[in-house]
Amino acid sequence: MTERIVVGSSIASLVAADRLAAAGEPVRLLVDRRPPGGGFGSMRLDGRVLELGVRLLELSYEQSTSTPPLSSYVPGPAGHRHYVSTISTYLSDLVGDRLVQVARPQMLFNGRVVDDLYFTTDAAALREALSDTERAAIRCEAMACWRGMGDPAGLLAADTVRRLDQMTLGDASFVNHGETFHRLFMEPMAEKFVAGGCTDVIAALRRKIWLPLFWPQTLAQAAGDEKIQFAVDRPFHSVAGGGAGEVVAELLARLATHGVRPEQVGALTALESLPNGATRIGFADGLTLDADYPVIGAPAGQLFAAVGAEYTPDSARTVISWLEVADDDLLQLPSLLNIVDSDVPAIRISSGGVGSPGHSVLTVELRHDTPEVEIVAAARKSVERAAILRAGAEMVELRSGAVNSFPLPTHANSLRFGQAATAVDHANLNAEIVGAGLQFGADALGEQIVQGLRAAEALSR
Repeated sequence: MTERIVVGSSIASLVAADRLAAAGEPVRLLVDRRPPGGGFGSMRLDGRVLELGVRLLELSYEQSTSTPPLSSYVPGPAGHRHYVSTISTYLSDLVGDRLVQVARPQMLFNGRVVDDLYFTTDAAALREALSDTERAAIRCEAMACWRGMGDPAGLLAADTVRRLDQMTLGDASFVNHGETFHRLFMEPMAEKFVAGGCTDVIAALRRKIWLPLFWPQTLAQAAGDEKIQFAVDRPFHSVAGGGAGEVVAELLARLATHGVRPEQVGALTALESLPNGATRIGFADGLTLDADYPVIGAPAGQLFAAVGAEYTPDSARTVISWLEVADDDLLQLPSLLNIVDSDVPAIRISSGGVGSPGHSVLTVELRHDTPEVEIVAAARKSVERAAILRAGAEMVELRSGAVNSFPLPTHANSLRFGQAATAVDHANLNAEIVGAGLQFGADALGEQIVQGLRAAEALSR
């Protein structure tokens, strides 16, 4: 039986290797020095588990009905939504009853903790968060947006939704929401992620920074007192005992039961299609091998460089501080608290990790421009302002830092990606490409699970 070569330690690569091994295929999994699972893994620190930011799992959508074949999957920021039942089944099989629903996300708005509208996309939160005057302004402007577009969905209507690929989130927000909602809810969050705020974000990739785009009709109804026709049903889940990073740990453990252990090699440096249909793969440590239809899930930069293309995107600066607090000092422990208030430096605070006995870990994600020397103080200030702890409670810093992380969802980066991806197309590789190099913005956890499942199915036929 042909040995299946899987390159990379992305979620997509690990899932593909897992399914191929489960089907009885011999698998050789080649990885570089990067942590397995990329940003979806977690850090271990003296018995504690630190998640690399909020990592809640979306396992159902109100619009999902029948599941199409995996072969019909189209990568994109929402391509996985048609396969949420498949993703849910896969994760349930992987982690068992450790997959648990978490408390509903909340947000800090005008100094008060209220129901969230960013992760939940539930505009009903406006009724609790806003004054009558603010609601009236949003309703009036949303109705004007509805009339202006001639459709209750605005830009999200079927005949105009593709325009979002070319629009900035700022422009799209004004068209669908109006000025007041944009000023109160969109721009304050966007500018915490990226210097240019909504003007630097592609509207179609808004979920890369977890911002919504509502129908004008939905916003008008939510700001008024009438029934909201869009019924949202998006519960979030995590994995007990360590958060979503445990998905990576369980994948590696299950691969080991199939006799598959990651083999560390150098970075991917070369990909070449051979006359006999095989793909020649080269690595920085000198290893070269020929493979029949390998799975390539290396980072986008490595993939593109391997076919002679350059890809140097502008990256987000992710700033995180992990604080450990005594459980007895907690007034509340949010699964996720989005911080809208501009005078609070955090973007969000979450609690998916594991602390020492009797303690919890708060993951505090801060503004992109927080200076290194101010990270811990900014994190503590944010927790204090969010009223998560009793006054005077101790917050112990476990680790803090800032790193360049994911490519910013900008038009400039999208263009760079598209130019580099053309070189992959021209290489005519007989390979399954998965992970961050497949499609710009299509590297969320759900996307990668579907990509891995699809690749394994294609090779198992």
